[in-house]
Amino acid sequence: MTFRIFVFFALVFLACTSREPPWADAHVTYDTTQALVDRWSLDVHTEGGPPWFYAHREGRKYGVFPLGNVVAMIPSYLAYKVMHQIESVPERAIYAFTSHVSPALLMAGAMALLFHLLRKRGASLRWALLGTGATGLCTFCFIYARAPYSEALQTLLLLWLVERTLDQGEGVTPAGLGWLAMAGGLLLNSKLVYVLLLPFVAAYVIDRRRRAGDLDRLWRALPLAMLVFAELVAVALWHNHLKTGSLLDSGYQIKDGVFSGDLLAGLYGFFLSSGKSVFLYSPPLVLALFGVSTAWRRRRAETLFVLSMIAVTTLFNAKFRHWHADYCWGPRHLTALTPLAMLLVFPWLPEALARGRVRLRQCGLGLVLGLGLSVQLLGAAFYWDHYIRLLIAVKDQTGAPGWFQENLSHGHYIPEFSPLRGHVWMLRHWWHDDPDLDRDAPWKTIHPLPADLSDGWRRLRLDWWALDWTDAQGKRSLAGWIAIALLEGGAALTLLSIARQSRRNNGNPAKITDSERT
Repeated sequence: MTFRIFVFFALVFLACTSREPPWADAHVTYDTTQALVDRWSLDVHTEGGPPWFYAHREGRKYGVFPLGNVVAMIPSYLAYKVMHQIESVPERAIYAFTSHVSPALLMAGAMALLFHLLRKRGASLRWALLGTGATGLCTFCFIYARAPYSEALQTLLLLWLVERTLDQGEGVTPAGLGWLAMAGGLLLNSKLVYVLLLPFVAAYVIDRRRRAGDLDRLWRALPLAMLVFAELVAVALWHNHLKTGSLLDSGYQIKDGVFSGDLLAGLYGFFLSSGKSVFLYSPPLVLALFGVSTAWRRRRAETLFVLSMIAVTTLFNAKFRHWHADYCWGPRHLTALTPLAMLLVFPWLPEALARGRVRLRQCGLGLVLGLGLSVQLLGAAFYWDHYIRLLIAVKDQTGAPGWFQENLSHGHYIPEFSPLRGHVWMLRHWWHDDPDLDRDAPWKTIHPLPADLSDGWRRLRLDWWALDWTDAQGKRSLAGWIAIALLEGGAALTLLSIARQSRRNNGNPAKITDSERT
């Protein structure tokens, strides 16, 4: 079943993926991937982007982003090198589509791993399927599965680190501890600051094995894990040295310091702001607030560990100078925490729906999931850059105090400037083919001055890959129709297989059957 979950989400994410090529930091990372595959080198010739995206050493220019992100994009680039031979499809469309292969596969892997964890935590097959489906389709994991940024990689590796930690907390083996070390080392190579999580991993495993009287086995198994982790740390340090000449300097420099942001402003932005609240962009996460107390009572140590992962990651991202991660859809830096938060929904949710007023509670759950799906479709309708550029246009033309390009605070904190409202407004104008965006802009009630948004209208287009797969006459190419049929048909067949397995397992809902493991 886990493999079928992976296949289903991979096909769905690719079928719904963006038409945009890599932009911003994703562009720098992907260019580095191309250099690595084509030239066996990590120096790039990318133009544009802020200077803190690059490090310069010995006449060469390097992207500052961790090597793990570069390696993770290799499947995308290899797919491009194969598929760009399709002459009936514009090369730019092939380039954009294939750049999303890696994030789709990585996020699909994260969903399969989430399903596995939910089953291990005692969720029935159907509830595990519902929890996984809600995470993959109704939270902004869906958005970052269709964008070539590093969030999909971080989501998979953080979830794998948690899964390996919980597994070794139950019983240590040399191989199991080695895989845990690999998960930690790979996560470190996706974002160096994740090193702050590793003491909590060690503390959890040591505490659980101490309580079980099994510390001797832990110490005997440790050398292999230390060797694996040391090798991966050495890769990260070597990459730093290549870029900057220093083992500890990644080259990522921001004025006043990378973690010089306002902690309280960042926390407020992540949870309560109108433009960046994680609950607005992923409504199912509200369920975690209700579920955490039950999770605490049933699995205290495990829940404390998961909460520590969430808390530490949230804190260092809130201190990040650019916590808002513009340009993006929602609080991008919290994407990796979404599956962890969804773990806390169980076992509370199934029990809550069985405590009377079942139909009303089911309707409430359906409303939350439906709202979550709607938000993701709204975010996928247009690439987020369109709305951000409109906000910049308003800022530039009005000269409003306190607004500046890299921190669109009005978009973060003022409801009338929220991208959620903005995308509804843009979608309405697109649907009616109405170019007069300024007439009813959502901020007019508080900022009525006119602005020229004609450039934003000219750029506005639906964000679906198949719209670019056209022939010389502008009609969808045969290759496009075949790709759509393969992706959507494969997803439908896989879903039918999952549904059959779910019905077959209904009589034994708690046990993980042999057929389910395949």
